[in-house]
Amino acid sequence: MAALPNRPPREEVQFPPNKAVTVALKFAQPKLIAGQYGERYLFTLADNRVMFLSPEVAGQVAELGVNVRENFSITMRWDGQRESPRTWEVARVIGEQPNGTMVVPSSPSPAVQSSDADRRVTPKPPAAAAAATQRGSALVDEANALVDAYAAVLDRALRQYEGRVKPEEVRALLISSYIQRSKFAA
Repeated sequence: MAALPNRPPREEVQFPPNKAVTVALKFAQPKLIAGQYGERYLFTLADNRVMFLSPEVAGQVAELGVNVRENFSITMRWDGQRESPRTWEVARVIGEQPNGTMVVPSSPSPAVQSSDADRRVTPKPPAAAAAATQRGSALVDEANALVDAYAAVLDRALRQYEGRVKPEEVRALLISSYIQRSKFAA
């Protein structure tokens, strides 16, 4: 078997303090990497750059539910003091998305009036999906329940097990459980 030619290193996304960095995923699932900084998730981006995120921040990306090629922003909040903690904010980006959807700002409540609040909106599902759900489609309801179950199990795996359980393992477990449950229900 021939050796793979050396590939030039890809540009790594840097997160300057208190500045939103807009990115879009190339693949839906990241790779878990163990290295000198502990376990981190490697995300390949649509523009072929890469970013490394802690399990906690990767969990925020998963929780946001962004799609492949959908723009979103990541902001590292830090006051510059060595001992002070760094917090991370993951949010959708307002405007037209490469997948043809549109993220529009919702009117913020009077208590929340900042540009950050405007960026953290969840787009409404397409009208066809909403209409199918309103008609009571059992298939749509069941698929939505499975997506919700996957998101909940993935979130728990990322938070409680700090990345030791991979998203593809969570997916496999959920599918196996669903198939097994379906066999006994029939």
